[in-house]
Amino acid sequence: MKNIWKYLKIVITVGIIGYFIYYFYNNRADLLVVLQISPKYLLVIFLLYTLAFFINGIFIKIILKSFKKTLPIFESFYISIISSLGNYFLPMRGGAAIRSVYLKKKFDFPYSHFVSTLYGNYIIVFLVSSFIGLLSLILIDIKYSVSSIPLYLFFGGLFVVMLVLSLVKFPLEKIKEPKRKFFGKVVGIVKNILKGWNIIVDDKELLFSLIGLTLINIFITNVLFYVQFRALNIDVNLLNTVLYNALSSVSLLVSITPGSLGIREGIFSITSDILGIANEQIMQLALLDRGVSVIVLVVLFVVLWVGRKVVDKKIVSEK
Repeated sequence: MKNIWKYLKIVITVGIIGYFIYYFYNNRADLLVVLQISPKYLLVIFLLYTLAFFINGIFIKIILKSFKKTLPIFESFYISIISSLGNYFLPMRGGAAIRSVYLKKKFDFPYSHFVSTLYGNYIIVFLVSSFIGLLSLILIDIKYSVSSIPLYLFFGGLFVVMLVLSLVKFPLEKIKEPKRKFFGKVVGIVKNILKGWNIIVDDKELLFSLIGLTLINIFITNVLFYVQFRALNIDVNLLNTVLYNALSSVSLLVSITPGSLGIREGIFSITSDILGIANEQIMQLALLDRGVSVIVLVVLFVVLWVGRKVVDKKIVSEK
């Protein structure tokens, strides 16, 4: 069953990539719109992505600090880049696995601790994103008389679940694992999430730091997406941008392809009416967003990798 799921993910990913190639081959005008974007917009998007990845690095640094591990800013930024690269080229958020292995090897940070706090952080991300998604839906409904019952139910349900998880401290030792392997894995994931949340909620400084970083990242990505809309001459308002960002964040729930490729675009397509963007614009946004983000990651990886080599060489020579 495990091998079937593994190959199924590969087939889905290849199929989605093939569809993207097929679409832009048959819709060259959409491709040209992206390729003709003003360099000033590309520069701003590049800088905003760099800032977002840097904030992710600070998150890693704060997590390790709570476990008495000191991580230099430069190193945390580098880890953020390599794990983000992993997310783009590996399914199921594979970058997290790369990050945890790196931290274990270089900083002796236990894999179990990292996975637990990572899952715990998802509670914060989904809680904040679902709340913002609900708020934007209400404001769009009031101001533009456009509503979506399925989105109300989705964001409302997600918010209630995350709120319950964030308010209740669960006795993990009383949760028994089922005999069936599949259900055992599901229970194991849930226990990891709850264990991570218990670790975070017991450390108030860590909790508020992660909430603050989540809000900062949401603000940065809101600005980032708005700039992308402007770069493609897509006329959207601030509320549409906020809802678009909220949907992008919760797409992590179904991250079965590298970088949620196709999954996120599918969600946007289903909700295109309330977002105020057409399907061809969604494809243009996908090409711009993913194209620039990968370029940013590759450039930053090369720069940071060379920088680490230079620093390491200097340290060795000084000894």
